[in-house]
Amino acid sequence: MLEALQKRKYLINIILSIIAIGIIIFYSICGSSCSYLKGNIFGIDLKYIGIVYMVTLIFLSFFKKDLLLLILLSTGIGVEVFLIGFQIRNEVFCPFCLVFGVIVILLFLLNLDLKKKWIIAASIVISFILFSIFFEGAVIPTYDLKVAMSHEQRAER
Repeated sequence: MLEALQKRKYLINIILSIIAIGIIIFYSICGSSCSYLKGNIFGIDLKYIGIVYMVTLIFLSFFKKDLLLLILLSTGIGVEVFLIGFQIRNEVFCPFCLVFGVIVILLFLLNLDLKKKWIIAASIVISFILFSIFFEGAVIPTYDLKVAMSHEQRAER
């Protein structure tokens, strides 16, 4: 079974990445209760970073760039650990974010190469530290979100 997965890992990488992009798009248009979780890096919304991340994984899978895939997926693990911790600390859980995280974990496990454990460990630790420094996140209560949205709509006019 593991051999069969390994033979098709690039195709599985691409399929899971496309699913993750679909999850991000659905999350951005659904307006569910978790839409009051906000986060960005350098002012760029995490939704857009997630899409670019997955498109990059698709590109690397298409060209079978194993080392770069492993580094990017290890980096994703460090980021996901931070983001899941953020949700736990704030006691707010976004099912879309958690499913995205599960996809990152599955991709990581599928592409895991324990011969490169130092690269994996370094990527996870460095990404966790950098993300914790540059991440700007907030949990906006629903009533604040409605007020903030009405202010944004007025500002656009």
